[in-house]
Amino acid sequence: MDPAFAINRKDESSAIVFRADLLAARFVLPDGSQTTKALEVRFDPLLSTSSRIAEGVVLSKADEQALAPLQASNSNCPFCPDSIARVTPKFLPPIHENGRLQQGESVLFPNLVPYSQYAAVVVFSPRHWLPLNEFTPQRVFDSLSVAVDYIRRVHSFDPRIQHCSYNINYLYPSGGSLPHPHAQVFLDPHPTTLMRLQAEASFRYWTAQGRSYWEDLAKVEEARAERFVARTGSTMWITAFAPIGFNEVRAIVSNRENLLDLTEDDLNALSLGISRVLRWYESIGYNSFNLALYSGPLNISSGWRVHLSMITRTAVLPYYRSDAMHMERLHWEAAVDRLPEKIAADLRAYWATL
Repeated sequence: MDPAFAINRKDESSAIVFRADLLAARFVLPDGSQTTKALEVRFDPLLSTSSRIAEGVVLSKADEQALAPLQASNSNCPFCPDSIARVTPKFLPPIHENGRLQQGESVLFPNLVPYSQYAAVVVFSPRHWLPLNEFTPQRVFDSLSVAVDYIRRVHSFDPRIQHCSYNINYLYPSGGSLPHPHAQVFLDPHPTTLMRLQAEASFRYWTAQGRSYWEDLAKVEEARAERFVARTGSTMWITAFAPIGFNEVRAIVSNRENLLDLTEDDLNALSLGISRVLRWYESIGYNSFNLALYSGPLNISSGWRVHLSMITRTAVLPYYRSDAMHMERLHWEAAVDRLPEKIAADLRAYWATL
């Protein structure tokens, strides 16, 4: 573990503190020699939740042969062109008179398994399979744009709905139920646990400091440069100091509190960044990922900024090992393999070639 990166350091221009503890595990190997393994525990500057960066954690990479069954067209897929209009549900007329929303290749309709009151699915493309390098900026933009349109319609129809997010589970290791690329819209009177914790902590920071935590974080990370990747329009791309998953990349949208605040330029900036990160994920050997674009409460000022998190998951293999073990599921603590600073350096170099 490289101790060169500055830790346990308070930023002088804000109340943000980057705190970590470097540990060493020592033991005797079967050949009788002693060895030391490094472990770093990091604490999220906003929530104080911890994550662990451990030597020897391995995330399986892509095997093209394992993808073949998923790439083939499937007559039973409900999202393919021959089925989508016939088997997917429709919205109530007050939300949309035609029952489904469409922009470009993207089609949005109610989720048959609603994880939120107004849960929706956005199918990216008629194509049953997309490699990560074909999640183009235009495809991502159309998906995001139609999702925001839907959120606006629902909020107008039912103003009680204050909490929303845009999410992707791609391929089975991510929790995705179908390989056909799609996103999910969360839209509910209640936030998810992480959204609630972040909103509460953001509001406390805003009240105490008179500034947005997210704007301060963006300034600090760009100034320190260790985890800074790039700026694209209104978005700033970084790696997380205390990551919640493998190869985590985050984005912060400046001066936008919720998804309904996003302009076309904001959506274009997000789409370009998401597409570039996915191309990088594929270039380093991964094909499954999760993404969440978090919104602050609608119509409520709280110091929040729209922000995004993306992580790789173990690649599709015939018998893959889940990367979510007791640490993640039962202790709410991620264990990952690489320092965020090294991930940022790799992604920064790749980004510069695009």
